[in-house]
Amino acid sequence: MEPSLLTTGLLGHVERLRRTLGRLVLVLLGSTLLAYPFAPRLLHLLKQPLGATLVMYAPLEGFLAYITVSLAAGFLLTSPLLLYEVHRFLRGVCGLPPRAALGGTAAAGGLFLLGVAFCYGVILPVTLRFLLGYGGGRIAPGISVRKYLSLVLGLAAACGALFELPLLALVLQRLGLLSAAFLARHRRYAVLLGAIATAILTPTPDAFTMSILLVPVLGLYEVSILVLRWAERRAARDNGSAAPA
Repeated sequence: MEPSLLTTGLLGHVERLRRTLGRLVLVLLGSTLLAYPFAPRLLHLLKQPLGATLVMYAPLEGFLAYITVSLAAGFLLTSPLLLYEVHRFLRGVCGLPPRAALGGTAAAGGLFLLGVAFCYGVILPVTLRFLLGYGGGRIAPGISVRKYLSLVLGLAAACGALFELPLLALVLQRLGLLSAAFLARHRRYAVLLGAIATAILTPTPDAFTMSILLVPVLGLYEVSILVLRWAERRAARDNGSAAPA
């Protein structure tokens, strides 16, 4: 039996996806190896907001910490290729014009890095100061390097993902699934959903970390409303100028 065009096209997409994932994994491994010699410096940089000495409670913990830091750095080094593949996907599969696809991928990368920077500069120092303050000077902190990296990298990934909210809202608006009026009407539900999202994404179960992460989420919700209003006004203006006289 001859394969249908739909089956052939689907198999073609699956094969391209397999080759793309294989290429990304190879580049990630190479980037991780390149980053490994700089792992001590990177770990020192990540340790700055803590202001205390990290300790290891198992013989392999130090080595695994260097591997973890190198892998995170390798992911950042691989991210341009990842964004390029996303750009190709948006152009080839979704049919977006080159300018829109390029703008979307650049915005995604920029928003993720902005979220990581916000985590490192604002959320992480405040969270550590609050949590370590429970000792009151009577309990000396002995912080495991493995658990510290889990906290830092987990928070950074969560912030980077949450900062994609305005872009996600814009994509849903382009698909006709969302509007600025809808977001404005359902602000009260946004607080509840934001609390659930931060509870899922934060690597620690304490309420303080979740609440301090909820503040930028609600701010990003308001930014999403402004972005959608701007997009709707622009679309209305373009449609008006394109209408026949």
